[in-house]
Amino acid sequence: MKLTGLGASMVMLGWAICYPMITLSEPYAPIMLTATLRAVFAGILLIVVAVLFKRPVPKTLRDFVYILAIGLTATSLGFWGMFYAGTLVAPGLATVISNTQPLIAAVLGWYVLNERMNKPAVVGAILGFSGIVVISVDTLLGTGHSLLGIAYILLAALGVAIGNILLKLVVNKIDILYAMGFQLVLGSIPLGLLTLIQDQQSAHWSGEFLWVLFILALPGTALPLILWFWLMDKAPLYKLNVFSFLTPVFGLTIGYTYFSESFSFNQWAGIGLIIASIILVATTTNQPLGSKHTMAD
Repeated sequence: MKLTGLGASMVMLGWAICYPMITLSEPYAPIMLTATLRAVFAGILLIVVAVLFKRPVPKTLRDFVYILAIGLTATSLGFWGMFYAGTLVAPGLATVISNTQPLIAAVLGWYVLNERMNKPAVVGAILGFSGIVVISVDTLLGTGHSLLGIAYILLAALGVAIGNILLKLVVNKIDILYAMGFQLVLGSIPLGLLTLIQDQQSAHWSGEFLWVLFILALPGTALPLILWFWLMDKAPLYKLNVFSFLTPVFGLTIGYTYFSESFSFNQWAGIGLIIASIILVATTTNQPLGSKHTMAD
């Protein structure tokens, strides 16, 4: 589990990098245009690499149905929630709601993947989510929040959770590069349409904006997705997904290191709860709730 834990942590670090990059992109382009370009660039990059390395192209209709479904859930809904819906509510509340995704995926995984969590894993998941709430408590107690924004972020969290379930179902059945590349490109189409409907402002192309897009597309999207897809075959989804709670921790660390932000007591306490939850879930056995040891065990 040490290798998968390290890999999952690297995935979350890559995704955490995206949040300051999104902020840096705002002077150059509408936020949904940036989301669209991120998905398009990352997807095309993966497809080009797949072609260069002569990877097996998905051929069956079933393969493309799965790829399209993953694109519409993980990319379309997931990116939409990350880029747009989060602007309608306070960052703290957005962080809490978006981090319901591991809990939603755990419930779906229980029924769809037959990945049954045991009591320590359930406690660990609840503990990790509690850490997110503690980290965000200051903004949670702030001014009123948009119910529409909350609904959007919940929908995005559900989309990412469903996307993870679908990814788990196609592991070792579809080439990793083509699967991730095509789903990103297909998932970018609704994002692009949404951009045309909502935003009339065009992008201000510059070296700085291209550099931000490069970071969003490569270390923030393409590489983490490849690693995440590979990890799906190495451990149950609930054991991988608990590392999702690290994303705001990495975000706080980046803010502390590069933007002179400081940690509050609540944030330190929340980080402690998240680390404890990951240790608890990562080190637990796979015996599910309701099972009993026998002498043969």
